[in-house]
Amino acid sequence: MKVLAGVLVAGMLTIGIGVQAEEKITSAEALVKSMVRADMTYRQLMESMGSSLSQISLGILSENKQLVERGTNYLLTHPAPRHNPWSIMPEEDQAGFKQALVTYDIVLEDYSIQIAEAAKQDQWLQANQHLNDLNTACISCHMAWRDKALTRAVME
Repeated sequence: MKVLAGVLVAGMLTIGIGVQAEEKITSAEALVKSMVRADMTYRQLMESMGSSLSQISLGILSENKQLVERGTNYLLTHPAPRHNPWSIMPEEDQAGFKQALVTYDIVLEDYSIQIAEAAKQDQWLQANQHLNDLNTACISCHMAWRDKALTRAVME
C-alpha cells in the first residue's frame, strides 16, 4: 500500500532501511482504493502536492533532510480526493485520464524515493536533479490534461 511506502521511506531516511517492492497497481480504481479518502477536491489535492514540492525544494536548498523527508513522505502517502479523480474529465477522456493517473503515480513514487535517497546520502545535486525530473513529469501531466478538465465543481 502507498501508506506502507511512506513509512518505509521515513524509516529509510532515519535508520537506513531500504524500500521494499509493493504490489503493482494496474487500474485507477485500485489506486484510489489503496488510498485514504480526504475531504478535499482534486484541485485541493494538487495544491497540497505542490506545497510538498516546494517543501522538498526548500529542503534541498537548505540541505535540510527533515524538510525533504516531510515533502517526499506526503507525496508517497497522499490521500485520494473525496470524489473519483477521473470524474473531473468529460466521459470521453476518462479512460485515458485513468491510465495517466496510474502511470504518473508510479513516476511520482519513483522520483520521490530517489529524492529521499539522495538527500539521505547528502547528494544534494542529485536530489535536485530528481526533483527537476519530478517537476517536469508533473508539468507534462498538467499540460496534457488541464484544458480537458471540467470547470464545474465535482461533488459525490
